Amino acid sequence: MVRHRNLRIISALMLSLGGAAPAASAASLDLTLQDQARQRAIPIELSLPAAPCTKAPCPVALLSAGYGNGYKQYRFLVEALNRAGWLVVSVDHQLPTDAKLDRNEDVGPQLKTMRRRGVANLRFVQDSLSKSHPGYDWRHVTLIGHSLGGDISAERAGEGDPTITRVVTLDNRRGALPRTAAVKVLSIRASDTQADPGVLPDAQEQKQYGTCIVKPPGARHNDMYDGGPAELKAAIAKITQAFLVKNACEAAP
Repeated sequence: MVRHRNLRIISALMLSLGGAAPAASAASLDLTLQDQARQRAIPIELSLPAAPCTKAPCPVALLSAGYGNGYKQYRFLVEALNRAGWLVVSVDHQLPTDAKLDRNEDVGPQLKTMRRRGVANLRFVQDSLSKSHPGYDWRHVTLIGHSLGGDISAERAGEGDPTITRVVTLDNRRGALPRTAAVKVLSIRASDTQADPGVLPDAQEQKQYGTCIVKPPGARHNDMYDGGPAELKAAIAKITQAFLVKNACEAAP
């Protein structure tokens, strides 16, 4: 117990200095940021690089969960990126005091409110951590999100902020993916859902902007988290790493 606590302290100190913890000391750190302007707490988990960065400063990804999933339930992807030298910040967008989705009412306005709140959360998290931990690459941030988290990520990436350079969505269905050469886009799609009209770029737009759309065979929307099949999680991690590390659009295995 003492060893684990010391491990987290050592890693936190290294994070504050902007350096990657070595593989033996890789760990996560729980923090709660306070957005005073909105009177909102934002719990986050910082997952430190488990390997030295191939180039400094270390790359950063902000991860947003799907509605109903915990923000820490994407360890399969977080740990894969940590091993590749990435800092991953998992953001909690749904507090216990927030209104739950009422499926007996029109969900459109409810989801719009959640998306707007999530976009504001991502802005605040990025701004806060770029000041407190300046040693990471906050000028080229990647956004990753599943379902509603993907919608939040897509909308944040569509704001035109030049520090958002890549977005990865796991079967988002309502937030339109960016149509710009300034933001590289990967979207991993499920086989049991359909995105709303206008969410996905058409074939011409995909070619024009280099959008990568991949559909793993048999992938189900609700399986794209830690509780999903091992084969699907491995495929998602492999495709995402190829896109982020090799800048490649890799077909589903």
